[in-house]
This record gives sequence, structure tokens and C-alpha cells, in this order.
Amino acid sequence: MRRFYRQFFHIVLVFLWLGLPVNAIAQDSFFSEQVAVADRGGVELSRAAREGLTRLLIKVSGNEAILDEAAFREAVGSAQQHVLLYSYREDDAGDVVFLEFDDAFVRNLFRDESVPYWEQRRPPVVVWVALDEPFSRRFAARSDDVDLLVPSIERFKARGVEARFPLLDLTDAATVPVNTLWTRDFDQIRRGSRRYGSDHSLVGRWIDLSDGSKLVDWYYVSPGGEIHKQMRLSDLDAIWDAGVDLAVDSMRDSLAVTLQRFEISDAIAVTVRGVNSFADYRAVSTVFKQLAELIELRIDSVSQDTLTYRVIGVSSAEEVARLIPSRSGLRVQSATNRAQLDLTWESIQ
Repeated sequence: MRRFYRQFFHIVLVFLWLGLPVNAIAQDSFFSEQVAVADRGGVELSRAAREGLTRLLIKVSGNEAILDEAAFREAVGSAQQHVLLYSYREDDAGDVVFLEFDDAFVRNLFRDESVPYWEQRRPPVVVWVALDEPFSRRFAARSDDVDLLVPSIERFKARGVEARFPLLDLTDAATVPVNTLWTRDFDQIRRGSRRYGSDHSLVGRWIDLSDGSKLVDWYYVSPGGEIHKQMRLSDLDAIWDAGVDLAVDSMRDSLAVTLQRFEISDAIAVTVRGVNSFADYRAVSTVFKQLAELIELRIDSVSQDTLTYRVIGVSSAEEVARLIPSRSGLRVQSATNRAQLDLTWESIQ
């Protein structure tokens, strides 16, 4: 055990010297957009950059009205200045341009304007739609109801969220019978959605009315509760707009954080208990390193099985907790004090 703490002490010194965070490359394609273009000229490239950055800002904020903010409108006006690289491709519909934007510029824009920022590691949403037909009730299946379900996919994607659809096999039938949606047994829906790797669901009950419209009940189901919205509409696009808005707006409100300028941000103490080995230490460090683009992090102390970090860059302990990836092995014990977050490390088996 002494040897472990001796190694630990040297590693802590290295981290204190280097100081997290390190600059990181934009992950995957989160800060990239693909836009159709009429030609490969400069005027069309400039237009595509503006369209691409508009889409990106909506995706990052989760807010379709983000351009109501003057600083964001100004950024779109000079969008081409913030393109790191671009390349043209040809598909069946014609030319498209792939644009990669400066992720540091985007984060700093949100930080400077104190506008909620929704980072890229987002949970998917499992979509359950039940149809009340003249002689039966059934789930809409992606294999049989393509025209009905597909419009949701691009809407979720534009807001930066992945939509997943249940297989509707025997396992699903046993876990989430179709009448579950009518009895509003949301615990069963949560169990069924966990099979698809998410604690977030959009649940729809659709009833065809005699005038051709649909009576639709949308429920957004999360670990913390449910939110309901009912409507009577004829237009399929409008129905999906309402459902996707309900789910994504609710997720954004519970998961987005307000980034603060590092020079004016108050420090938040984050303690991690249960760090009993060097392997535990490395695993916990890896989780926090994923957040290096958003927060500044220092190790303040090491005491027996407890690490204490000093975090700046967000406004509260609750918002630090929002940044901790689900199923990371870190469990929140307390985040009631704005300046103190208590976590427990539970090794992932």
C-alpha cells in the first residue's frame, strides 16, 4: 500500500505541474456540418458556412431560438472565419460541402455570453409510439411504419440527440405491453428503455379521430419524472415537432450547463471517495479528463481513499454533476451545496 501512495504522490505532482485541462480536438463530428451547395464557388461556400454554423449552434445549445441572441447572430454573419477545414463531396442529389468548425471558438462564445451549453456526450432517446386503431392497439414499428416514424430521426439529429426505436420482439412484449402506455406505467417503460441504453424516452399515444386528425398524448419519461403534452393535429410534421421539442427541451433543461469565464469563476470542491488502488485512480482521472474542454481542473489533495479536485468553469456543483457521464462509475452522493460536490467511485465490473 505504501508503494501505491508513493506512486500516487509522484503522479499528483505531475498533474499539478501540467495543470488540466489540455486542449482537445473536437470529438467525432459534433462540431461539423454537411450542407448541400449549388456550386463550389466562394459565394456559395460562404452561404453554406452560415447555414452550417446556424445548425451547429442550434445543436450545441439545444435551442432553436439561439439566433435571437445578438452575439450568435454576429458569429453566423462571419461564419466562414470559424471554419477549420472544408471539403466537397458528391452524392445523389449533387454537391455537398463538409465543414468543420472551430470547437474552441464555439465553446468560448457560449462561455462569454453565459448561454447554456449542452455538451456532446448526450443520452439517446427511446421512442415508443402506440397506435389506437379501430380493432386493436399496437406499437408503431420501424419496419412497418416507416413513413410515420422516419420524420422524427432528422428532427432529433438536428437537435443533437440520437433517436432509438425498440425492436418490439418478445422481450419487449413481455417488458412493455402496448397497454402499458394507456395505463401510464412509466416504470415499465423505463425498464424497457434501459435495454436500449437509455433512461430517457419519448412516449406517444396516437388516436385517429373521425375528421382525419389525431389526438396525441406525448410523454417525456426521464429518471426524474414525466412531462405530458396533449394535442389534436392533422399534420404529421407538426405532431413530431411537438414531441421532439418536448423531449429535447426537457433534456436540455436538465443536462445543459452555464459555462463561466475561468478568470471570474468560483472554485468548486469535488471529492471522490472509494479510490482504493492505482487502477481506481487512473479510471477516475480518465472520466475527468473527458471534461477538459469545459472545465479547469486541479487535484487539491489525496487522503487515504479520497481524491479532492478543484474545479472552475461552471456555476455550481450541480452543473459539475451534470457533466459526469452516466455509467461512468462515479455516483453523486451530494450536490446541495453550490461549492461542494461529493462523489463515490464504484468500479465498473
